[in-house]
Amino acid sequence: MATTIKALSEQMAQFQALMLASQEKITKDIAEIKQEIQQINIEMKGIRDEAMQAKQMALKNTEQITQLKKLTAELSDRMRRVNLIIYGISQDIDQRNLEQCIVNWLSEQGIELEGELERAHRLQSKRTGGEPRPVIVKFAREKTQQQVFLALKKMKELNFKGKKIFVRRDFCPETLKQKSLMKPYAQKLHQNKIKFSWIYPTSIAIFKEGKRLLARNPREAAKLLVKLKLDTRDLEDQTSMDEEEGEEGLSTHKEKRQRMHSDEGL
Repeated sequence: MATTIKALSEQMAQFQALMLASQEKITKDIAEIKQEIQQINIEMKGIRDEAMQAKQMALKNTEQITQLKKLTAELSDRMRRVNLIIYGISQDIDQRNLEQCIVNWLSEQGIELEGELERAHRLQSKRTGGEPRPVIVKFAREKTQQQVFLALKKMKELNFKGKKIFVRRDFCPETLKQKSLMKPYAQKLHQNKIKFSWIYPTSIAIFKEGKRLLARNPREAAKLLVKLKLDTRDLEDQTSMDEEEGEEGLSTHKEKRQRMHSDEGL
C-alpha cells in the first residue's frame, strides 16, 4: 500500500513538473506571439502610412496632370488664334492654287488681306459622303483673323462657287470636346430666347439683375438653367458626361475676358 502511494506521489510530482514546464513553454510562446503581433502591427502601420502617402501623391499627380492638360489646351488654343477653318471648299481646288483661291474668295466678300494670309492647306480628316476636306487658313496676325471672322459672320448664306460653306475658329480637340458638352445648354438658352455670350473658350455667360453669371462646365451650366427656372430634365444625361471637376456653384465674375459670339460657326 505504502509503495503504491509513493509511486502515485512520484507520478503526481512528475505530472506537476511536466505541467509547469508546459505552462512555461506556453507562456514563452504567448510572449513571442505577442511580440510578433506587435511587430506585425508596427509593419502594418508603416504599410498603411506608405499607402496613404502613395494615395495622396497619386491624387496630387492626378491634379497636376489635369492642370497640365488644361495648360496644354490653353497654349494650343492661343497658337490657333490666327487660324480659321473653312468647310465646303471644293476638293477640285489644287493645293498650289488654294491660298490664292482663298484670297480671291475673301476679296469677293469685300475682305482685302494685303499679304496677311500666311498659308492655307487641307486638314487630313476623313471625308464623309463625298464632302471635301476642310481648309485651315493661317493669318499673319490674330487681329486679322478676328476681323475676317467677324466680317464673315455678318454675312448670310456664305457660299463658294454656288455651294454653301461654313467657317469656324480653330480650337484644340480638348476644347472642342468641352465645347460640345456645353452646346446643349447654350441651345436651351437660345430656345428660351435668353441672350448669352460664349466666353473664351468654352464658358457661357448671361447678365441677370446687373450681374454676369458664368458657367464654365456642364454642372455649372445645369445650375444656371435651374436658377433661370428652365427645365433641365432632358439634359441630365449630358450633365453626367461632364468630366471637368470645376468649382461647385455658379460663378459671378467681374474680370475682363475675351467675349465671343454665341454662335462660333457661320
